[in-house]
Order: sequence, then C-alpha cells, then structure tokens
Amino acid sequence: MTDAAAPPAAPKQPASLSETKVPVVQIMASNIKEVWPSLIHSVKYSSFIAIDLELSGLGDRKLLMKKSVDDRYTAIVEAAKTRSVLALGVSCWRVTRDEPEPEYYVQTYNILLLSRDNFTVEPDALQFLVEHGFDFNKQYKEGVSYTPSTEDMIVFKEKKSPEPIRDLFAAILQAKCPVITHNGLIDLAFMYQSFYAPLPPTMSIFVADLQDMFKSGILDTKCVAEFLIRETATYLEYLFRKSSKRMRDAVAAGKPHLNLSFSEHRAIKQWVNLVECFASGSSSGKDLCETYANHGYCKDGKKCHKSHNVDEAINSHDHKSKKHKSEGKVPPIKSKQSNGDAVDTGCHRAGVDAFMTGFIVANYAVYLKAHPKKAKGEEEQKSSSKKSHYQSRDNHMSVTLEENRDIPLPLVLDPCRRAVNCLTLSGKNIPLKVMKSAFVKPSAAHMRQQHEINRKSSK
Repeated sequence: MTDAAAPPAAPKQPASLSETKVPVVQIMASNIKEVWPSLIHSVKYSSFIAIDLELSGLGDRKLLMKKSVDDRYTAIVEAAKTRSVLALGVSCWRVTRDEPEPEYYVQTYNILLLSRDNFTVEPDALQFLVEHGFDFNKQYKEGVSYTPSTEDMIVFKEKKSPEPIRDLFAAILQAKCPVITHNGLIDLAFMYQSFYAPLPPTMSIFVADLQDMFKSGILDTKCVAEFLIRETATYLEYLFRKSSKRMRDAVAAGKPHLNLSFSEHRAIKQWVNLVECFASGSSSGKDLCETYANHGYCKDGKKCHKSHNVDEAINSHDHKSKKHKSEGKVPPIKSKQSNGDAVDTGCHRAGVDAFMTGFIVANYAVYLKAHPKKAKGEEEQKSSSKKSHYQSRDNHMSVTLEENRDIPLPLVLDPCRRAVNCLTLSGKNIPLKVMKSAFVKPSAAHMRQQHEINRKSSK
C-alpha cells in the first residue's frame, strides 16, 4: 500500500460490536464540493465498494417475475427509464491487513439525488421510504442533480451542467475493484441508465457490457447467501443481523473474525451521522410473523399484530435448523424475495444498506475461509433429499468457479470466488452469469463511454 493510500489513524474500536456506531456521510447539493475530495479518495483506494440504491419504484412486479429472462429485462429497462434513483449509498472498504484476521478501514456515504427529468413515483415505494425515515422534502430541496441517459447524448464529454454523480460512477469503474450489491441486477440496470448510458436492447448485450465495465467482478450478497452459505432467508436485514451474530459468536469463541475501523471525517464532521446498526432490539413478546421472518416483507406492514423483529426470526430459524439436523432433515431455502428489505432498527437508508452489504460479504469471506469445503462446493451431501435440492445449483457454481479463476479479487474475498459475477434471479434455481460470450459484443454506447472515461483520466 502506498503512503497516499494509507488511511489515517483510526479511532479505537468499542469493546463490543453492539456498541459500534457506523459513521455515514450525508451528501447533498449544498455540500458536495466540500465532501467530494474525501469521497473520490475513498473510492480510488478501495479494496471493494458496496453499493445500494433507493428507487422511486420498480414498475410492474409481475413483469419482473416473468419466466423468460429477456422479458424480465424488458421490464427492468422500462422501469429504469421511467423511475428515478432517489439516493445512492457507497461504502468503501479498504483492506489494511489480510492475515491472520482481516482488518478493514470503512468509509460510507449516503448521497441524496434528484433527476432533472420527470419520473414516476409509485405509492408503495413512497409509503415504504416514508415509513423508514426518508425525507422527500430534503431530497427535492437538497438532492444532487443528475441527468438520466438518452439515446442522443454522450454523457462523459464536456457537459453544460455539472454531473458529479456520473463522474463518481466513472471513478468507481476506474477503481478496478469488485463491486458488491444485494440482489443487484435491478440496481446495476438503474445505475447504467441513470449515470452511464442508455440501456442496451437485450439482456445478453447488457451482460457483456457489465463484464467489460467491472473487470474485477461483481458479488451479489443474496447470491452468496443462497448458493454458498445456504441461509434460511436472504433479505438484507436478515443477512446483516445473522452476520453480526456470527461475528459476535466468533469473537466470544476466539475464532477468526473481522476487525473494523472507521474514518472520523474530521474535515467534514458536521455532515456525519453515527448510526447504531449493530444494536440488538429488545424482545417484542409477540408471536413471530412467519411471512416477514422468511421474506422481509409483510403486506400488513406496521398494521401486522405479530413480531417483525429480525433477531427473533434468526433465533427461530436457528432453533428449527438444530431440530431438523437432530432428526436428519434439512430445512429448505426460502427463495422468495421482497421488493424492499425493511429494517426494524429504523436505520434504513442507501448509505447504511451499502455498509450492511459490504459487512455481509466481508463476514461471509471469513466464514467460507474457515469452511473450505463449503467454499469449494465439496461439502458432503449426507441426505439424498439435500443432494437433489442443491444438485443443479452445485453443478452450475462449479462451472462458475472455473470461469472466475482469472478475476483479480482481493485475497480476503477469494473464498467467495465461486459466486463472482453471478446475480440472483428471483424464483429461479440458477443465477444470471455475467460472463464473456463469443457471440455477443459489448454495446457501441458502452464502448464510447469507456473511451471518454479513459480519455479524461489520461489528461
């Protein structure tokens, strides 16, 4: 690591994970000039970058669940062209030590955005965001403006209006480090359309573009959870709190675990919020809502009379898992997703969700390193039912491992290599593979943008 990349001395970590507060820098139109140097420096020297978006809607959910992947892509393109990115979360993770336990220096940013074009806001999305503390008045007043892509624009050439978010996206591509998402296909499509270029006409061309854009790979935490870890539920808050529990247990048992430090952001301290992501909620004393526990979503929302406490859901699943194992049975994976991952702790925002996403993948890497057979897909299949349930997934992921050997992952993420460039497809047993094809070339729009990015960086 060069001196320029070395992080400043980090504050001492709290005695326990539950006491840890995550600094999140709030970026708005009024402060982006002051915060910009810190943001770009964080991106430039990242070992990996976790990203999350808040959207004004997703369009027709039935179309997004079509059997045909191409039909799904058509629906995603329509949503990305008519809906908006309301906030962008960027969490930059820099490895400061690989062995014997990984250490990370983490800087997280929450950027309020406002599209210059008209866009649709769906009532369900509006209600969900308001319930989780999203301030639409602040977004309209202070959102950083961006111009979505159109067919007749070359967005990285000289611009009449400043486009910092497009410049940020270009910096992320130039960082040449893995990008981490959760259930990331839609987020990647929205970023492409909003900050890069018009989405290509077909899924196969879009995939070819992604492979060329993110040469250090994409990791989808939902995909890692489903295909490698085989979690009972895979919505974001569940995976984060399960990973937190796993880390606390490892610390108590003296086993390998993550070590985290955070920037104090002294120069921009007035825009830093300290978020208590790790604090455990008290017991609700109610019966568990099984729908919410398994999928992170309940149609009754706050009107539901049962518990939506995620820690209680994890404890319930762990208890059932131990009971099933003692009976020689294996619980099935819950593959249904929610359209938004609710957070009982009240800390839901794009920046916090981006941090959670990074935390999950960093913890999974530690866990998989300690369980190499699981990481390599060699774990013993003791029951025929388990073997049949996972056979197609294991066959697919073993092929993926061979294809991923040349992707330049950081050493700390190597245990997750089997899941690199695999994106979750809801309701399907296999992921979408982001890989080169001899029959599909990247789009002309993508090639133009890459040329412009390279031209600007060489000045």
